[in-house]
Amino acid sequence: MHEPIALTRVGAISAPASGTAALDLAEAPSVTLQFVFTAEGLALEAIRHARRAMLREEWTRGREPGEPSLEEAVFSPTGVVWVVAPEEQDWCLRKMDELVARANRALAMLGPR
Repeated sequence: MHEPIALTRVGAISAPASGTAALDLAEAPSVTLQFVFTAEGLALEAIRHARRAMLREEWTRGREPGEPSLEEAVFSPTGVVWVVAPEEQDWCLRKMDELVARANRALAMLGPR
């Protein structure tokens, strides 16, 4: 079955650490993950709904050690950009998969279009 909402990863850009040896989180290595949504209309509302639900859960239950916050991801009507530490990349990919799955379930509950 073809899902009405799809998320395609369009890039991951690594930024190496630079500067002094002192701990500076602003200059820590990072990866910029970019995703594009295949969605419009009610599908965008379903994505917004799923994101809000996931954020509420994150605020309520907290996060696992090393788990990035979905709050740091920048959403637009066409996609997502998320700058994270390299070791958080797998967490982010799982969260984005969960977001799309929840959005598709929410869209299915709205009934046929």
